[in-house]
This record gives sequence, structure tokens and C-alpha cells, in this order.
Amino acid sequence: MALRSAITISLVSVAWSGVVGAVTVRSALVSGSLSMLGFGVDAVVDAAASVALIWRFSVEGRQPARADEVERFAERVLGAALVVLALYVAYASIGSLIAARSPLSSELAVALLLASVVLLPPIALRKRQVARALGSGALRADSVLTSVAAALAAISLLGISAATRLGWWWADALAALIVAAVMAREGLKSLVLSRRADP
Repeated sequence: MALRSAITISLVSVAWSGVVGAVTVRSALVSGSLSMLGFGVDAVVDAAASVALIWRFSVEGRQPARADEVERFAERVLGAALVVLALYVAYASIGSLIAARSPLSSELAVALLLASVVLLPPIALRKRQVARALGSGALRADSVLTSVAAALAAISLLGISAATRLGWWWADALAALIVAAVMAREGLKSLVLSRRADP
């Protein structure tokens, strides 16, 4: 029952984060909003993590002996991806601060950010509950990633609002640096934990 719940909540996460992440990344590339880009990338990584977890829980259902190996592999790949993306966002943010670039706003992207602030916390909570029932460190880490995505959506909204409404051109790039720091921390944590779990 708990295994089925883990797969179901992971499917929900793939559907929401995958679509929202892809649309937000596209909007961010058009508008130049770096904090929005950071959120979109994090959402795409969250969707990828959920795909990895669906694979992991499917393997556990069929081949329990391979579950730990699959979990460690997925954790390493996602951790490395987060670190690389964090470096890119930080580099772009510093470039934006030096060039004094101000982002444009997209109504669709702002609506998706608002929806994410509302919908992602309950998804993260459900992941945490199921992770506790299964004793799954990977699903618990994924719940943290979903919580981080909700926080990043809020940070991105604040950065875009300050840049467009108050004229604080630097606010979006500063918010993006915060996003990059959070992504780097989570990525490094995943890499460290996956190595500690090696037999």
C-alpha cells in the first residue's frame, strides 16, 4: 500500500513539476528572469527525481535487492545536476548584476509561480508522510526538494515584483543567487549522502 502511494505521489510530482518547470524555463529565457530560471530548473530536476523514484520503487517491488543500488545512483546523478545548474545560475546572476539588466515579467510564468507556492507544500508533505511509512531516505530527500521548489517560487515572485514594480533591477539577480545557493547546498548534500550509503 505504501509502495503504491509512493509511486502515485511521484507521478503527481512528475506531472506538475515537469510541465511547470518546462514552461517556466521557457518564459525565463524569454523574459530574462534569472530567479525564475532557477525555479524552473529546480522544478525540472524535481520531476526527474520523481521519475527516478518511480523507477526505484518499481525495482523494489520486483527486485528488492537492487533498490539501494538504484537509489544511490539516482541520488548521485541528481546531486551532480543540481550543483552544475547552481553554478550556471550563479554565473548568469553575477553577469546580470555587472550588466545592470532588468527582467521582463510574463503573466503566465507569474501565475505558475503563484500556483506552485500553493500546490507544492501539500505535495511535499505527502511525500514526507509516505517516506516515513516506507523508511525511504530518497523519498524524504525528494520531499525536501519539493519544499525547496515551493520556497524558490516564492523567492522568484519577490525578485520579479521588486524588479518590475519598484525598479530594483538588481533584485531578480540577487534572488537568483539565493536560488543558486540553495540548489548547490541540496546537490552537495545528495552527493555526500549517496557516498556515505555505499557498502
